[in-house]
Amino acid sequence: MILGTFHMGNTSDLYSVDTDNLRSTKRQEEIRKVVDAIKEFHPNKIALEVEKEKNHLLNEEYHQYLNNELELAIDEIHQFGFRAAAELKHEEVYAIDWIENVGNRSIGEVLNWVEKEQTEVFQLIDTYRSKLILPLGEKRIDELIRSLNEEKYIKKQHEMYMHIARIGRGSDYVGIDWMRWWYQRNLILFANLAEISSSNDRVLLIIGAAHVHLVTQFLKESGLFEIVSVSEFL
Repeated sequence: MILGTFHMGNTSDLYSVDTDNLRSTKRQEEIRKVVDAIKEFHPNKIALEVEKEKNHLLNEEYHQYLNNELELAIDEIHQFGFRAAAELKHEEVYAIDWIENVGNRSIGEVLNWVEKEQTEVFQLIDTYRSKLILPLGEKRIDELIRSLNEEKYIKKQHEMYMHIARIGRGSDYVGIDWMRWWYQRNLILFANLAEISSSNDRVLLIIGAAHVHLVTQFLKESGLFEIVSVSEFL
């Protein structure tokens, strides 16, 4: 099961969620509803959007939390992942992400190029980005998470990325220069999920909602996994 979430802290993502004080009693109660919902899936492993090579450090933090030696940070890894894992009495959590520079253009460079060179495509992508930004405002966090995991929202996210693939001129595939990194990252997420999973496992992946489309696609196409919709629990 994949829980698509927003990044509660700072992020370089294409779009973000405007947040208020997530430590307030009100917001913590809303986070609690999400934690209770994902626990109903009864996962025996929880995978998180943390680089794989930091798995040891991640679990050092997790055990500090288990021993009441760590105040949870305001991020989805701690607020959703650590809480759910601790309450399910898991001994460890799993870092499965990959973020390395493979010599491609950054997304910032791609967007700067398209803004100057392909105004029409830039405006289209900017329209997608404005629609994908979901201000928290008066919306409850559990409502926002439900919205982020709706099929139509996930579809729109992927459509935006496909328009990024159109950026370029002639044989200079500017957008694809970044998109190949994006696909590689999501393929590695899939490979790392497969590595930690056995046929009897119930794995929960907590990850930025932008990843849901591709990771789900790769999991399904592998024939190794049965995908359970998070919407059944939210």
